[in-house]
Amino acid sequence: MKKTELRLHTWSDKILKKKCKVVKKIDEEIKEIFSKMYSIMKKHKGIGIAANQVGLDLSLIVVESQDRVFKLANPKIMKKEGKIDSVEGCLSFPGLELKINRFKRIWINAFDEKGEEINLEAEDTLSIIFQHEIDHINGIVFVDRLPLWERLKVYAQLKRTKSAV
Repeated sequence: MKKTELRLHTWSDKILKKKCKVVKKIDEEIKEIFSKMYSIMKKHKGIGIAANQVGLDLSLIVVESQDRVFKLANPKIMKKEGKIDSVEGCLSFPGLELKINRFKRIWINAFDEKGEEINLEAEDTLSIIFQHEIDHINGIVFVDRLPLWERLKVYAQLKRTKSAV
């Protein structure tokens, strides 16, 4: 993989809508990427970040909740239950907050930063964060979770904001 300076990508960068490639091996380069992703997330005061948000086509996420940091490769939601509404923000959509319906509890299969397969159960806020970041690596942004008429209003607002910059 060529060396590239990682930076936060914002709407409407095409990489945010791209389904990311599976990571075949957790090596030193991937561990360094995890570290850089974490630094970018903290710099922008986030609680989660996906690799495509920093310009990489890799199935990697970093999540921090309750003083615990999760660095996961190839995370997949295996089971889900319940519903919960929450107001979400996104580093790639600065200043935008949306009410999104998510699953209350999820079970995830992934590989940790040591390359070991793990299974996690997440509920409430942690579940929401994981779902948001897993959506990112699947090319889904949180705006896509809105009903069509709301999505159209948000995209119109985003276009006006982008053209004003």
